[in-house]
Amino acid sequence: MEDHGIECDLLVIGGGMAGLSAAAWAAERGARVIVVEKAAVLGGSAVLSGGVFWTAVSAEKMTLYGGGDPALGRVVFETYPEAVAWLRRRGVDMTPRLDVLHGQGYQIDIHGYVRGCAALVEQHGGSVVLETETLSLIQDASGAVVGAHTRHADGEVVVRAAATVLATGGFQASPELRARYIHPNAREMRLRSNPVSDGAGLRLGQAVGGEVAGFNRGFYGHLVSESRRWDDERLYVALSQYHSEHALLINEAGHRFCDETLGDHTNTYETLIQPGARAICFWDARVHEAYATVPVVSIGEPLDKMRTAIENGGQGVVAATLDEVAAFADDQGFDGLVVRATIEAFNQAARHGWETLRPPRTEDWRPLDKAPYYALVVHPAITFTFGGLTIDTGARVLGVDGTPVPGLFAAGSDGGGAYGHGYAGGLALAMTFGMTAARTAGWA
Repeated sequence: MEDHGIECDLLVIGGGMAGLSAAAWAAERGARVIVVEKAAVLGGSAVLSGGVFWTAVSAEKMTLYGGGDPALGRVVFETYPEAVAWLRRRGVDMTPRLDVLHGQGYQIDIHGYVRGCAALVEQHGGSVVLETETLSLIQDASGAVVGAHTRHADGEVVVRAAATVLATGGFQASPELRARYIHPNAREMRLRSNPVSDGAGLRLGQAVGGEVAGFNRGFYGHLVSESRRWDDERLYVALSQYHSEHALLINEAGHRFCDETLGDHTNTYETLIQPGARAICFWDARVHEAYATVPVVSIGEPLDKMRTAIENGGQGVVAATLDEVAAFADDQGFDGLVVRATIEAFNQAARHGWETLRPPRTEDWRPLDKAPYYALVVHPAITFTFGGLTIDTGARVLGVDGTPVPGLFAAGSDGGGAYGHGYAGGLALAMTFGMTAARTAGWA
């Protein structure tokens, strides 16, 4: 195996948003880069998204809504303007500014961005190799990472590099790792992501001394309705109930269990840890008109979320009375009488005692009392993970003693801690830390 080898300046393991950003940034600055990707296509989870490149509008909001390590969150926030400038210099198509969740951003041509990154690597003497598994990292006598053993259909190849970036996309495709690091219920969680990101980066980094720690059990995902074809990527957005932050979430016992207004991505984790890992999402005609028929970003396709859910196998009801909602809840294995009482108590508190709400609500205290009423059984689905290898603000992988593993970097979901209980943009996280890894490795 040692005889069949190649050399480069930078080895990037993973061809998604983070890995390709690191690779293209370094290539533009003179590095010979090799990208190895396990899948048959480039882009990872990024190409399954709508290409909305957004983040928080201040460091304070990053800390509040991202909820991770403030220092790592600042890397995303402070690098974002440079990332946008780089997109513009490269001529990547972008929309005007968009309001997105708790921040601002742009929709970019994500497929064009991915192709452009690969082209930059190849134009500067590098290679992008698909369907290639990384078996292990290589260390020299001092413990520095100096490349990797890889395996392709044509055989095994040693790639030697001055620096290596792990960017395999997290561990959301591994039921075992989801159960270990997120929650036992996560083993059966639906996957609204690529099926390749199964924790390879974490295993590779840990094997050479990198620390996998600090898990706050957060992840990015959405609440979704049931589906006859959950493996159909076209349904990932259509069946996601983004408007849950304006609704009530009620568990099988009939009770609210979280502050729904913190966001659907936060609600997804809170639902995961409930008995049965499901909830009834309840809303009224006001919310339906204002949020459940309106896309989460202005460039999205408007859909009636209830109609779309039911057409694709979801369990839901449009009801004229709360008695009908209670009957539906009973049919689905929820305590219907308590469900109705919970809705009535919420509406009473929303009118006359918002301060008594338990759990409280940070936003939107209006009652949900305008018929018809909507009740839909929802389940958590995961897109990517927040926990990973411990990194510093330079994207260096750290050992258990807090010192960097020489020659090794992690970006995107392979690096843990930038986000915690919340979320402030997945493409932004991936691109900014990809750029940061390449800069720290020597291509500033």
